[in-house]
Amino acid sequence: MDDHLMDEQEKDLFVRIFRQLGAYKDPYQSISGILKETCNFFGFFCGFVYEADSGQIFHLCEHYLGYEINLIDEFSLNDVLDEQELDKMIRQTGVIIYLNTRQNTLGAKFLKIFSAQTLVMVPVIFENKNPVAFVGMMDRRRPIRLSKKEIDDTDAVLSVLAGHIKTRVYQKRLELSRISMQSILDNSGIEIYVNDFSTGEILFVNKSISDTYGGNLLGKYCRDVFSPEALGTCPQCVKDKLLDKDGNPAGTINRDWQRPLDGAWFRVLNTVFRWVDGRLVHLSSSINITENKKNEELIHRLAEHDSLTSLYNRRKFIDDLRTAITSMRDQGTTGYLLFMDLDDFKHINDDMGHMEGDALLCCIAGYLCENEYLIGTPYRYGGDEFAVIARNKTKEELFRIKDTILERFSHKWQLHTHEGLCGISIGAVLIPDGEREAEEFIRAADTAMYAVKKGGKHNFRLA
Repeated sequence: MDDHLMDEQEKDLFVRIFRQLGAYKDPYQSISGILKETCNFFGFFCGFVYEADSGQIFHLCEHYLGYEINLIDEFSLNDVLDEQELDKMIRQTGVIIYLNTRQNTLGAKFLKIFSAQTLVMVPVIFENKNPVAFVGMMDRRRPIRLSKKEIDDTDAVLSVLAGHIKTRVYQKRLELSRISMQSILDNSGIEIYVNDFSTGEILFVNKSISDTYGGNLLGKYCRDVFSPEALGTCPQCVKDKLLDKDGNPAGTINRDWQRPLDGAWFRVLNTVFRWVDGRLVHLSSSINITENKKNEELIHRLAEHDSLTSLYNRRKFIDDLRTAITSMRDQGTTGYLLFMDLDDFKHINDDMGHMEGDALLCCIAGYLCENEYLIGTPYRYGGDEFAVIARNKTKEELFRIKDTILERFSHKWQLHTHEGLCGISIGAVLIPDGEREAEEFIRAADTAMYAVKKGGKHNFRLA
């Protein structure tokens, strides 16, 4: 063939290949048509593309066959090449592997893999120096002898296709990485979303968020999704704390937040960073801590409440008394501390049993709670002793309180299987009074109560 005509045909082939590749809108679009045209031009009956998986197994992805033959579906370089041969092949990056002889070991092994008489191919190498794909042509009918110019031309065409395959493999891996990362975020047990720092437009959500708030939230605004009832700024917004005075990210802000939607508690981490287009965005990640909160509340309740009666316990009483004294001093108001001890409670336990004694304590606790608005805040001080902090009460109101309590204790209590009658001795002290501390008021009320005990029981004394 005339060399000038050959050059023109080669130019036409290159132009067609570049045009076809340039027209591809989808990088995954098949190049089998280009393989066919390339094989026909250079006289080969088969063209192929093999791509590697994560285990370096190369799978047949595309091919062209001039007539019906069986191509291998997959092969592993590690099974056919030793380390030196693999290194030799990798070092030929950008240069065609032209094999039409079995006189060298590398050539013999590749020809054996493909059962070929002639093989030309280009490896696709990533930065880690591992081949990720092969694109090439082969012929099993006869050896094809290519001139130096034909080898260069074949190298040029296959290298163009290898560049396209490299981009395709890269995009596939990028997409797989994106899917893997999305799967990690969706299954992390954390709710994550990203919104534009300035506008509040939602740019990313993971599955936990979208499932909770109903489908696709992209393009919506965080306030409309998370606080639709709020007027003005979202109550949970921390934007003003995420930037320093120079407008730079100020680190991570942590807080606990209860979701109005279902009452669930979350520990929320907020920070800012630059999005892919350079704009400043807000990242919110939150983990459900509802069970933790319930456990904290339970621990807190156990620490402050009596396990039998559910009244506040002695520890809580002392803390509250100190707080009440300080508060009433600051406000210039007064109130009373009442100490109460059941009369002859031992007889209830001895005659009716401890279960009935416990039932009586619970009945008294229920009565005090039901009348808290009138009497004051009740506490179980210990055993059969109770205390009441009556804030902001006058002396006249104190005497109405004692009359109410003494009158109730003149009647029987309905227990589990018995009715129990039990008197009560009450001692009281004015709070605050001078600069005395809580412990001094407790001793004063306790002393007044025991004076009642010595004076005949079921009565009241003001210290």
